[in-house]
Amino acid sequence: MSAIGHDAAGRHARPAGWRTRLRGGLTRFLMCTLAGLILAAIVHIVAILAVPSLSRRDAADVYRELGTEGHAELIPAPGAARGLPALREADPNVAIAICSYDLSAGPVRVVARTGTLPLGLTLHQQGGGVIYAITDRAAIRGVLDFLVLTEAQRDERIAEDEEGETSRELRVVSDTTQGLIVARVLVRLPSDKADAEALATGVACGPAT
Repeated sequence: MSAIGHDAAGRHARPAGWRTRLRGGLTRFLMCTLAGLILAAIVHIVAILAVPSLSRRDAADVYRELGTEGHAELIPAPGAARGLPALREADPNVAIAICSYDLSAGPVRVVARTGTLPLGLTLHQQGGGVIYAITDRAAIRGVLDFLVLTEAQRDERIAEDEEGETSRELRVVSDTTQGLIVARVLVRLPSDKADAEALATGVACGPAT
């Protein structure tokens, strides 16, 4: 009887031990999986927070040093030692000059005199994206003249307009306070290079009065 009792107890103990080991294994598996998910979430969050400092700066950041003196500067500029990279896919037959703007102190006036070579201006807001483009075909008496301002500054300007009179000045609203004004002049012949560069750097961009 004693032997039969021991065999029965052993048969009951073996299944119970197997289930205990299975539960223990599943518990360890779930804990490892949960720990892995938590670690992955932490790494993901850290990577997202580190992107602004590790990623390559956008064009507005890279070229913001240019054009701070109230006129556009060539790319590549004489101060290329400042570490400014060349523009991607730059056309050797186009003279490019950049003027950065900051509307935090007020609107910026852009004035460009046209010449015998085709001239185009584009405005790029901070973070990328062209918000406005104009060519020398829109010039009045050989001059392109317009304001760059925020929406609030535009509304203030409208409020200051004389009642019953519509201002004729061209106003371009920028969604961001900082950005770039890019001047491009086509170089038709090698002998035109100096004239093209002079035309591009002749673009003025200073505080509006």
